[in-house]
Amino acid sequence: MILSDNLKIIRKENNLSQEQLAEKLGVSRQAVSKWESGQSYPEMDKVLLICKLFNYNINELMNENIKEVSETKQSKIDINKYIDDFFEFITKTVDMLCTMKFMQKLKCFIEQIFITIFLVCIFAIIGVVGTVVLTGLIGELPNVIYYTIFNILKSIYIVLALVVGTTILLHIFKIRYLDYYEIVKENDIDENDNKNEETIIEKSNANGEKRKLFIKKEKQKIIIRDPEHSQSKFLTGIIKIVLMCIKIITVFIGIGFAFSFIGLVALLVLSFLFIKTGIMFVGGLLGIISALIINFIILQILYNFVVGKKNYKTRIAILLITSLILAGISIGMILIGATQFNIIEENNLEAEDTYNIEMTDNLLIGNPKKDIEYIENDSDKVKIVVNYAKHYKTTLLNRNETIYIFTQTDNNNFIDMIRDFIKDINNKEIKNYNYNNKITVYSSKSNIEKMKKNRQLQFENLRDKEILILED
Repeated sequence: MILSDNLKIIRKENNLSQEQLAEKLGVSRQAVSKWESGQSYPEMDKVLLICKLFNYNINELMNENIKEVSETKQSKIDINKYIDDFFEFITKTVDMLCTMKFMQKLKCFIEQIFITIFLVCIFAIIGVVGTVVLTGLIGELPNVIYYTIFNILKSIYIVLALVVGTTILLHIFKIRYLDYYEIVKENDIDENDNKNEETIIEKSNANGEKRKLFIKKEKQKIIIRDPEHSQSKFLTGIIKIVLMCIKIITVFIGIGFAFSFIGLVALLVLSFLFIKTGIMFVGGLLGIISALIINFIILQILYNFVVGKKNYKTRIAILLITSLILAGISIGMILIGATQFNIIEENNLEAEDTYNIEMTDNLLIGNPKKDIEYIENDSDKVKIVVNYAKHYKTTLLNRNETIYIFTQTDNNNFIDMIRDFIKDINNKEIKNYNYNNKITVYSSKSNIEKMKKNRQLQFENLRDKEILILED
């Protein structure tokens, strides 16, 4: 049945009816119909004629899928067409420039410069905006990861901008100039238009002899407007490459939204930890579902763009409206639920660390803008007491007689902090969960005076530096 199927494909690809194909082969329409239905087979001379007419060999016609063979041949032809069309583009450009006057060439050149400057400005603005957005998205990542991602995306953007910009510039040049000019070759000119190409003149010389002079008129290059505005194959190829690059970037964006979708699903599950909050829990649940729907819509649009499928606008519109309604209900419920919460403004500095250090002449404790309480006692040493919130820890750093005290999250107590947070939310309480600390310094009167003086000097030096920076 391969031959009968191939005959149908060949006939339809060449837009032939059974009557037209029968006429080309010198047979009746009924014979072609029987061949295509598999009721009979053509004689060998007709098979050879089919191969000759439609450029196939016997093996392809009898044993292979003609459609796949045609696609393979077409892909090879397309590549050759792209190459030929590229050189044709260059040839037409050179021919056009040769026929243009100097002022026309100058105008064309200046126009391309202005278009290039405009495109550079557009891509520069997009690059700056993209850098700000990217910094906001991944700015909190470690420097190594941040700069790696940033440099990769920067390289991709530069290459894409060059390809897109070049394509736009060439396309504008084509539709503004090449599509309006076509060099008519000499053999395309009607012979009747060239009948006066040579003129014979009889002229007498000084001796009275007559001589025949042949004056040959050079054919003028004719420039006509091209009404077709055909798209160059190599420009089509560049556009396809640009589209492929855009699709690759779309895939990476889609991967980001896929991860966000997974995160929202995880958040949906974790939201059940706050089920005791009542109406606020329901509002949060609806809000997460709304975000999931919007995320799904974006993923679907990106996927359809990459694979070239059509978007179902009605379904997308219904999902979008549904998500917006859920988002509105969610916000309302969360606001109503928030009115049932109590804000606990109690001192949460429950933990305490003590550090004992030796007194020196230039000793300085903490940042000069940080409040420190000094308490006098009879000791020549300096005792520093740091009060801070539980689930945190303090670190003391002595650098050039300046004591720095840092408060940070204690990873060992991180899970306990999450448990307390969930418990407080379910009890409809909001507490102070910050990591502020209180520093108290105990030492003798003379030591305290020295430390205060050192802090004052440091504060003045810092203020002078800030003034100099502002003046610069």
